[in-house]
Formats: sequence, structure tokens, C-alpha cells
Amino acid sequence: MTTNLTGKIGSRWARLSTGLKMLLILSFALFPLGLIAMVASVQNAQEKNAERREETLARLEIKAQRLNSAFSRSVLTIGTASTALASTPESGDACANMLRWLERVPKGVRYSLYADGRLRCASSGFNAPPASLRGEPGSTQARIDDLGSSLRMFVFAEDGSLEGTAEYPRAVLSELSYIPGTTPNFDLDLVQGSRRMVLRAEFADGPLRETVRGTEAVADGQLQLRIRLSALPISAADVLLILLPVFMWMAAGAIGWLIAERLLLRPLVRMQRAVAAYRPGDRELALPSLATPAHEINELGRSFDDVVRTVARHEAELEAAVERQTRLVREVHHRVKNNLQVVASLLNIHSRGAPNEEVAAAYASIQRRVDALAVVHRNHYAELEENRGVALKPLISELAANLRATAPPASSGMVIRLDLEPYYATQDVAVSVAFLITEIVEYTMFCGAPLVTISLTGESTGPGTAALSVESESLRPAVTCEATLTERFERIVTGLSRQLRSAIRRDPETGRYCLDIAVVDKAER
Repeated sequence: MTTNLTGKIGSRWARLSTGLKMLLILSFALFPLGLIAMVASVQNAQEKNAERREETLARLEIKAQRLNSAFSRSVLTIGTASTALASTPESGDACANMLRWLERVPKGVRYSLYADGRLRCASSGFNAPPASLRGEPGSTQARIDDLGSSLRMFVFAEDGSLEGTAEYPRAVLSELSYIPGTTPNFDLDLVQGSRRMVLRAEFADGPLRETVRGTEAVADGQLQLRIRLSALPISAADVLLILLPVFMWMAAGAIGWLIAERLLLRPLVRMQRAVAAYRPGDRELALPSLATPAHEINELGRSFDDVVRTVARHEAELEAAVERQTRLVREVHHRVKNNLQVVASLLNIHSRGAPNEEVAAAYASIQRRVDALAVVHRNHYAELEENRGVALKPLISELAANLRATAPPASSGMVIRLDLEPYYATQDVAVSVAFLITEIVEYTMFCGAPLVTISLTGESTGPGTAALSVESESLRPAVTCEATLTERFERIVTGLSRQLRSAIRRDPETGRYCLDIAVVDKAER
């Protein structure tokens, strides 16, 4: 009976492949070592898990300290600024200097300052609380808004009156609380009772991950900073030790395939390196000499070489076609620019020979729009080699110079002030921007504006956009112009804003028209 059983086992063992036999023998021999490695890895993982939790709590404490430091700095500077304003005569320069001092660090925080029970100054666009607000004497109150988008710090004087406020947007707090060099995959919330501000929401849970949570008091206990992140309880080194028997089995299998590797895999690797070293533009593929009896590999190498030669020939043809197309486009833009300049010159000649001022003004108005289109083509032609779009800064500068040159005699003294950042836009956007600026500036000319300010910035807009604004006293509702002219101006400006796919934001107090435009690039300063 025992002899028969042994014979059956021996027969089955004999039918197994040599590679599988080696795998079974090596796996059985290395099983104790793998078991010891697994136990040691589990213990090491537990120790590292505890260290990881302590590290998370330490980072949370650092985040809280950074926020507390920013809050304390704002409270101190608000108190100092309020005291200085109380002993300083009211003037726009004093308030502006104070606000610039306050808004330097951190950037993005908005302030309002009070003195003698009155609001003295506030950051642009900041909805300051009323000066009648009172609190505990010498106290500081932190309050998260209902939407969780900002945090306000209220600083009260020793008599309970409001000294100043600081508003921290969510983005500023998120940047303040982020420690550079650390992983961003965590959730960070600022909580005040039922109110919650999400500073970061990048927590990514998954298999074999442990969730770590922590809480730290902020702003003298008025707020709670909560963090949640995931960590791997087992590191890559621990997994490597646990899977050591599997790696040994793989090594045993590699021994059984040694001959196949020498005759097949190694020549293929050499060929793969040669193909990977190939770069577009190379005329030949430098294949190594393959000493292998597998003629299929040699045929594959020759096929690669034929493909490379075909691709090189097609690339040469495409380069020649692109060069011809570039010259053609450059010539088209050049001719369009010249034709527009000819039209503008003819309009100028007719304007000089007009029988009355109304006809001359009509010619001048048409000439301004033709000049605007010519400026766009000229700037687009100038940037054609780099193909980044139309440079808006030189375009608007040249357009402003043309508008001043063609201004009517009544507006010959008008000043156009420019504050432009070097953005690029597509030709369609550039045309609409040129016409929009022309319409607004011409309208202010006819309404007797002494000054027009044109700015192009990207501070308050999202990626891929920039803020274009035109400001003038003639755009205020208090300034009255001809009703027909105003109606036509509003209709045209609204239509151009629709072409730019952006709504115009009007500020009646300053006479400012602002809208966001799409940009494709920003030049390096």
C-alpha cells in the first residue's frame, strides 16, 4: 500500500516540468525565512503606523501655529494702524498707505479700519461691517461666514468699540495652512460650531489604507482645525519582505527560462533599445548586429528599418508643406494689413475734405474702427513666427495712440492711461477687444472725458482669463450725453461683450466697465 502511494506520487512528480519542480523545492526551503519576514514586517508596520500618526498630529499643530501666527499679526497690525489713524488727519493717502502696509503679508487678505467710532478706510471691494458693532473690551472675535468661503477677524478696542476687521478668503487660509514639501492628499477643515470652511478636500481613501484624524484649537479656541488623511499601514519595504517567497519563486522560474531568454528575449531587448533611441527626424534606425538563430527577429529588425525610412520621407514632405503654408499665411496677413492701411488713409483724406464737421466726424469714426482692425492684423502678423496669438499689450498701446491721434478737436487734450500686463489672446478675441476699447474711448471723447484708464490684469481672475477694464468720468450715470449716442453705445458694447462670452461689470461710482476675456498665454517678464 505504501509502495503504491509512493509510486503514484513519484509518477506525478516525474510528469511535472523542471521549472515547476525547482519552484516547489525553493518555495518549501524558503518558507521559514518568508514566515519570519512576514512577522517582522507586521511589527515594523505597526511601529511606523504609530510614528505616522504622531507626524500627522505634529503637522496639524504646525498648521494651527501658522494660522495663529497670521491671525496674531493681523490683530497687532490692525491695532497699530487704528491707533495711527486716530492721530492722523483724514486723508486718502494715509488710509491707502495703511492698507498697503496691511495687505503686504499675507496677500489676498482684505481689511477695514475704524477710528473715533467711524469707518476710515477699507480694502477695495470689501463689505466692511458697521462701525456701531461692539464686543468685549480688548477682545478678538473670529467668525466663519454662512457659506464657508471666508473668515473674519473682529478686533475690539479697550472700550468695546470696533478697531478693525480682517477678512481671510478660503484660498488664503488654504495656502497659509499648507506645508511645502508635504503630500497634498488630505482633508483640512476649519470648524466653528455648525459652520465649516473647507481648506482642502483631496483626501483619497483606498484599499490597504488607514484613515488618520486630528483636531487642533485655533484663534484662542474659537475655531477648530481638523485634518483627515490616509496612510499606508504597510510600506513598500514591508510588502517586499512579505512577498519575498514569491520573488524567490519568480527567480526559480527565471532559471527554467534561461535558454529562451538568451535566444529570444535578449536580442529583442537590444532591438527595443535601438528603437527607443530613435528620435523624430532621424533618417536611419541604427539596429545592432543580432546573433540569434531566430530569423523572425532579423526580419522584424529589417521591417523597423523600412518603416523608419518611410516615416523620414513623409516628415520631409510635411516640413516642406508647413513651410509653404507659413509663407502663404504670412503673405495673406501682410496683404490684409496693407489693404486696411490703404482704406484708413482714404478715409483720412475724405475726412479732411468733408464739407462739414458731422461728415468729418463720421469719416473719423469709421477710420478708428478700420485702424483697430489693422492694428490687430499688424500685431498678429508680428507674432506669427512664435504662433502664441496676438500680444494684447502692444496692441492696446498702439490702439490708444491711434485714438488720441484721431480724437476730435474738443477732446484733443484727453489723456489715455494704460496699465497692461503682457497677455496673448486669439485673433477673434483681439478683434473684439480692439472694437470694444474703440467704442468706449470714442464714447468718452464725445462726452468730454479728460482721462480714460485702460487696464489688463489677471490678479482676480481664474486660469486662462484676464480682467479688461476701462474707467472714465464720462461713464458715470451723473454725466449726461446725447441720448441717441448713449443708446447706440450701450447696444454695441453689449453685443461685443457677448462676442467675448463675458458679462460687463459696471461700477457707477467710479465709471468703470470691466469684463473677463479669454487669454492663451502670458509673456515672461
